[in-house]
Amino acid sequence: MTSKIKWINKINYKDIIIIYTLWFFTLLFNRFFDLTTFIQVPNLSDFLNFLFVFAARLIFLSLILVYFIFLYDISFKELGISFNSFIKKLFPIIIYLMILLTLVLIFVNIPLSLNEFSSNFKPLYEVKQIQVLVQSIFPILILFPLFLVIALSEQFMLNLFVYEIFKSRLPKFISKIFSALFFSFLIYQLQPDKIIIYFFFALISVILYERADKSILIPSFFGAGFYLIFAFYIYGWTFI
Repeated sequence: MTSKIKWINKINYKDIIIIYTLWFFTLLFNRFFDLTTFIQVPNLSDFLNFLFVFAARLIFLSLILVYFIFLYDISFKELGISFNSFIKKLFPIIIYLMILLTLVLIFVNIPLSLNEFSSNFKPLYEVKQIQVLVQSIFPILILFPLFLVIALSEQFMLNLFVYEIFKSRLPKFISKIFSALFFSFLIYQLQPDKIIIYFFFALISVILYERADKSILIPSFFGAGFYLIFAFYIYGWTFI
């Protein structure tokens, strides 16, 4: 058995209930407190809603880390925050994200920009010219830390509180499938088109988590890039 299983055995059902209650309270609060009802400026209100999601996830992470570190004396490494071989494992993730960006641009952004026939297509940048792609790079770099916090909170829940708990009771392969299926419900994205997207995203995240020696930093980096690509070039701020 791995050290991660030993960590899971330290907590009880009360802790799990507290974690999930706090998580879903954060999600529901984001859903019901919609700034678009107060500010009738679509792009601005959507961006402010995104900032509100970021703030809520940051508070959630802070509370959870304080809760486990002070109550159970659990280290950051046990909580999946490990920088071992981070740089070495980061390079392939950057390559994967570049491939994903290329596919999104070629098969989604550029065709839909030229032939607008999808109501869900609301990108921040329509890459009709190479200059538009270049212009989008700086905002991506500026906003990456915010997306990283959002992704980190989700990877914490996905890998530590869904996958690891499933894996302690079920075979590893089945645990990965169940965790990926549960992820859309976990982040309250229940639209049919997004369920498939998030299923594969969650499955890849769990695989990266295992290959990164149970560090949630690598899948979080991938998740931040994934969200940036889909928000900037397909769905806009409403993707988060």
